[in-house]
Amino acid sequence: MLVLTQEVDAQIRAHGAATYPEEGCGLLLGVMANDRNLVTAIRPLPNVWPDAAERRTRFRIDPQDWRAAELDALANGLDVVGIFHSHPDHPPVASARDLAWASWPGYSYLITEVRQGQPGSGRSWQLAADRSGFVEEEIEIAAGDWGVGTRDLRLGKRILNDQAPL
Repeated sequence: MLVLTQEVDAQIRAHGAATYPEEGCGLLLGVMANDRNLVTAIRPLPNVWPDAAERRTRFRIDPQDWRAAELDALANGLDVVGIFHSHPDHPPVASARDLAWASWPGYSYLITEVRQGQPGSGRSWQLAADRSGFVEEEIEIAAGDWGVGTRDLRLGKRILNDQAPL
């Protein structure tokens, strides 16, 4: 399951709109806990696909940008728990190309549809352990600001601590 704060969800949608008509992309930052990717921040990154004309249907994250974002996340008690990107004028369904580029089982691969510059629905996927395909995962949008990095996670009105399973 992918869990996003309302603020993070809004940031992802805004990034997709801002990068339209190209695919926007970036990293999901947070923690993995009890089969959930809890995202408290994102790092939007430039789409550096080498052929600018193909950026409407492809994205690439520069390895140096990824490294810098990952080191910054680690310094703040967070991990990279997934990748997000937009599908301009296409449904938020993982494509064969998305599968070919996916590398990490356990990561969330969040895709947001952006139609005519307006962000729409999002869907998230996890790579199967044998890397043969994607499995769709549930997305939960959690109210409030819950401080991952602390021992207390606030998800809506529910408080979860080290002793309570997520």
